[in-house]
Amino acid sequence: MSIKNIFLMHFLVWAIFIVYEVTLIRVALGLPTQMVPTIVFYIINIALFYSNAHLVFDFAFFKLKSHYTAAIVLIVVELLLYFLLKCGLDRLISPSSQGRELLTRRYILVNLWRGIYFIGLSAVYWSMRYNKKLRERNYMVEKEQLIARSNNLELSNRLITVENAYLQNQISPHLLFNSLNFIYNTVYLTSEKAGNGIMRLSDLMRYSLRTVDDTKEVMVTEELKQIQNLTELCKLRFGDDFYLKITKKGTLKEIKIIPMVLITLVENMMKHGDVGDRLHPARISVVSSENRFQFSTSNRKRNHALLTKNGLGIVNIRKRLANFYHENYTLEIVEEIDLFKTNLIIMR
Repeated sequence: MSIKNIFLMHFLVWAIFIVYEVTLIRVALGLPTQMVPTIVFYIINIALFYSNAHLVFDFAFFKLKSHYTAAIVLIVVELLLYFLLKCGLDRLISPSSQGRELLTRRYILVNLWRGIYFIGLSAVYWSMRYNKKLRERNYMVEKEQLIARSNNLELSNRLITVENAYLQNQISPHLLFNSLNFIYNTVYLTSEKAGNGIMRLSDLMRYSLRTVDDTKEVMVTEELKQIQNLTELCKLRFGDDFYLKITKKGTLKEIKIIPMVLITLVENMMKHGDVGDRLHPARISVVSSENRFQFSTSNRKRNHALLTKNGLGIVNIRKRLANFYHENYTLEIVEEIDLFKTNLIIMR
């Protein structure tokens, strides 16, 4: 409900209440009513009604610890101020009655009773407001709990779906590794070189499946071991026309990196680069210092090379590095007429 509608509703209720009381005084009791005193009377009583509900009760029950004691004390103070204000206004409006009617026992009791009466009405109004807010708060709490339960149920369903998919996907790698082991046992008797190639391929694929989590790092030495498997497989492919030089500098035992980044750079070099030129071999450089790790590749380009600075492999590597290392890395891609270079630096 809008503020305008709430104001209009309160105005109508007070109008009906005032008309009822004035009519009762004039018709039923036969007492005269004067407009100015009546207007002033209802203004201070309506002010008492709202100040009690919105100030006294809210402060006593929402701000203080001893709710009922505080409310009683504040109501007594409120009644005293109300009585003094009413007395002062009556003296101001009817100065001729100062010596005859004011401060009599009947006057004091009547005005205190009216004050208590409007405070009682105010208490009912405050209770209705409080119960309404309590119901709304309980509704919101229950709604949030239902939403949370729904989200948890949805999350559980997603987890079950993912787990089922994961278990189903396990069939394919296990089938692949079992098949590779069978092929290795069959081929090794005929060709030791082919058998070794199958085992290196199996190790490489097992490593790639085992290190799919980008929130964890692996030892650089393990990544380099898999690069060695990859280069050995490439030697089987290219035979004697395979030229690659790998240089290492610094201590690598304690260094970690997110998996498959270095392997992807080398794999792109093997796939798209020219590694068959004896005079211009492909190069891999690994340098470790106290606070940084550097991995560089360099290879001659083929005439039909597909890899570019914005290739899918490079884009994915940049995203993974940015997600994990944020500002603590640089990846430079240099593409010349006949050379392609990558230079990865990770600050530690």
